[in-house]
Amino acid sequence: MMDDSCVLWNAHQPQDQGSDVAEGVPSHTNVSLKSVLQHMESTPKITLYALCGVRKWSSQLAKHQSASPFSRCHLHHFLMLNVDLTQNIQYDLNRYSCEEVDFNLQAHSSGLLLCRFNSFSLMKKCILSGGNRDYNVTPKIMVSESPTSISPSQYVCAPDSEHMLLAAPPHFLLERFLEHSGQRLFPKAVRNHTHPVLSIDSYLNIGPELVVCYVSSRPHSVSMDYRGVVFSGLLLYLSDSFVVPNFLSKFRFLKGATLCVISQDRSSLRQTIVRLELEDEWQFRLRDEFQTANCSEDQPLYFLTGRHI
Repeated sequence: MMDDSCVLWNAHQPQDQGSDVAEGVPSHTNVSLKSVLQHMESTPKITLYALCGVRKWSSQLAKHQSASPFSRCHLHHFLMLNVDLTQNIQYDLNRYSCEEVDFNLQAHSSGLLLCRFNSFSLMKKCILSGGNRDYNVTPKIMVSESPTSISPSQYVCAPDSEHMLLAAPPHFLLERFLEHSGQRLFPKAVRNHTHPVLSIDSYLNIGPELVVCYVSSRPHSVSMDYRGVVFSGLLLYLSDSFVVPNFLSKFRFLKGATLCVISQDRSSLRQTIVRLELEDEWQFRLRDEFQTANCSEDQPLYFLTGRHI
């Protein structure tokens, strides 16, 4: 699997410790995609790995040449996917951004191996249209022919309000809203690396200045050691039956930390609050319930925010 903007492949020769790359001498040579794939396929025990990939080229790559031929890290743009090992990893078809990050985290937390081949890199070309799917968000009902500027803060509204409804998928509106308004939703997490936002079973982009800690609720999953960590927020996105009150009780939160619960509809949102016994430790207000700015036919997503008592 690879982006259609990947156009050039490079092979990098490992540098000796302490040696400098001579000026004017290229640190890489162009190779074919076929040779990259053949090299990967000939790697011993390659079938034990769930995902394999390469680095993305940059002008600084030679200066930061890894001493190790392999790395276990996030993989982007180009993937050799082991469909047997990853068949139980759910790829969210409703996502519009960061779906590869979410997939990587799910695979890693399932104990699967991710491998990046540091001896290869890829180059991408700039494609002005296509790639990441985007929408020109417009009002559902046009009241005037002049274009209306709509900010991401207008992508959500209070339920049953007379807010302007929009012509865009609900998941797209939610993702863009969280990306641009994460600092307002999770104020205690802004530039606070010691108190990250806890995200259960899914990764959503909530902005560049907030740190997210991903934890899986699945039995026997591999997670970071969060003992001693006090979180500044909790993000529950379409939680399933694996998320239970006893699981959430393992985590500690700052006083005044923010909770954000996202559900498919208003009824399931309230059922989630009751099922997880969230009202025991979190304070909710009716005015903190929101929906994506969609009409009922477009099935808006609903979310509720609260504060830790």
